[in-house]
Amino acid sequence: MKLYEGLKVVEFTTNIAGPTVGQWLAEYGAEVIHIERPVIGDDSRAYPPLVNGISIKYCTLNHGKKSVILDLKDPDGNKIARELCKDADIVLESTRPGVMDRLGLGYEAMHELNPRLIYCSVSAWGQTGPYAHRPGYDLIAQGASSIMYYNGDEETGPVKIFTEIGDQCGGLAGFAAVNAALYYRERTGLGQHVDISLVRVLASMSVKLDDLRILHKKTEKQGNQGSPLLCPYGVFKCPDGNWIIIAASNNALAFQFFRVIGREDLISDPRFETNVKRVEHQKILAPIMYEWFDKMGTIDNIEKALLEGGVPCSRVYSYEDVDKDPHYHEAGWFTDIPMPEEMTDLKARRIVSSPFGFSEMSPEYIPTKGFGAWNHEIIGKLGYTPEQIDELQEKWKQAMAKN
Repeated sequence: MKLYEGLKVVEFTTNIAGPTVGQWLAEYGAEVIHIERPVIGDDSRAYPPLVNGISIKYCTLNHGKKSVILDLKDPDGNKIARELCKDADIVLESTRPGVMDRLGLGYEAMHELNPRLIYCSVSAWGQTGPYAHRPGYDLIAQGASSIMYYNGDEETGPVKIFTEIGDQCGGLAGFAAVNAALYYRERTGLGQHVDISLVRVLASMSVKLDDLRILHKKTEKQGNQGSPLLCPYGVFKCPDGNWIIIAASNNALAFQFFRVIGREDLISDPRFETNVKRVEHQKILAPIMYEWFDKMGTIDNIEKALLEGGVPCSRVYSYEDVDKDPHYHEAGWFTDIPMPEEMTDLKARRIVSSPFGFSEMSPEYIPTKGFGAWNHEIIGKLGYTPEQIDELQEKWKQAMAKN
């Protein structure tokens, strides 16, 4: 049995964060009806790279979902949306707070229509507070959560994280929260509103108010080599231009590192004998480490010596490194997601699969179909004839052309 078999999800989302929640629900068997705007559809349909005019990113986020085109501003489209939500288990939406309320599709209206409904809102700033109505995306969440401010050093200034970490973590938080709400409903019979803020999710990961409120000190940028908690714990450049991560998380590992680099004398050095002292003097330790790196010459030699010495370490991977790494392959972390039939030049996209491993169930990867491909099936179940559905589609297309 599929985990979410029989679960109906109506998704009013676009871009990355909201669709990620629906992606994982679809992979484990839920029927996910993805509502898209006429003509334009989900914004991610325009994300490069495009193959045969179709976005690979869109197909990755929305495989297994049923694309349905509705004009929510039109009374007919709005009515269909309400009918779909009436017997749904979950609604996902990622509009700016207030938009769904103005459309008559907000949580209060949908809860009255369907008390068992779990209604998940994904936005930048959340549903309450003075900034709730501000627009926001992943990059803004990185900045407003402080995670960008401390990711770098004084020379680089704030550094954004390369991947869409706010969107991805927001999607992960949304998926977890929806599952918690499903469990609550199983016990009480009641649905509820789930409020996911990208800023809040990242802030919960990065903000350390104890530095200000307890220690009364300013958190400093650490860059690659430093850590406010541990030492040696950082990313270091090797003589051959590659980068090595060393993560000695306790005294035993730090002392083992000193043995590997031939500096057992540091174990009894008062500057390095405890983790607190090492953190305090890590700028003094760095040149000692680089002296050893220079002797070793290459990352292969450095990594081999550290691993053989029991010191936690890893080279910094590029995409190419990930693609050829034996652990990724043998652990089964790669998945080939089939692309839609219309994408004739690419049959599948290899990705690192969803971050869940279960002993009793596996995800299913079903290719997405064309824009609005499920209109007749989904809307037809509500009693509309094929002719009526075609007329509505043409009306919404014309209305979009006028705007």
